Amino acid sequence: MSPAEIAVRERLLMAAIGLIREHGLAGLTQPRVAKAAGISQSHLTYYFPTRQALLAAVLDRTAADQLTGVELAMRAASTSPRKLADAMGAAFEKAENSRVLISFALAASQDADARAIFERLTRGIRGEVAAAADRIGIPADANTVALVHALGVGLSVLNLALGGSTLRPKAAEGMAKLFKLLAEEGKSRN
Repeated sequence: MSPAEIAVRERLLMAAIGLIREHGLAGLTQPRVAKAAGISQSHLTYYFPTRQALLAAVLDRTAADQLTGVELAMRAASTSPRKLADAMGAAFEKAENSRVLISFALAASQDADARAIFERLTRGIRGEVAAAADRIGIPADANTVALVHALGVGLSVLNLALGGSTLRPKAAEGMAKLFKLLAEEGKSRN
């Protein structure tokens, strides 16, 4: 691809991701993406002949972006359980990220290609969680890492669904409580 074609493809991907962040998976239509990117729909189909091809490219980009964000947040938290809980909590409270996550999960439940991308993202996130758990002194076994990951996903979904409600959980506080419980469990095992 020429630099101009790469730039158009990138603009299309960013427009598509923006629509998912704003409207969820239902917002991902070829006419909407073309309009948001400022190109004709026929031009869009040159790069992404079908909605499925567009969705696969969006999911691949989203997975890479999400994993980069997780890596940066985990490394910034260093060795402090509180800093890690705060970093994770801030990520879980971003509604636009939660919409993308839910859309991604829905796509993965119905499409093998999307599921493969989602599995790659999950392995990457769990690897980062395991490394962070090890740094803050909590068990980094597969079950503990899956528990931390599941709590994060659950907090993301609840925060999105509950919006400004008083029932909305404080994600950082939930993660801090989990880290404290896991640290205590680790000490009692030794």
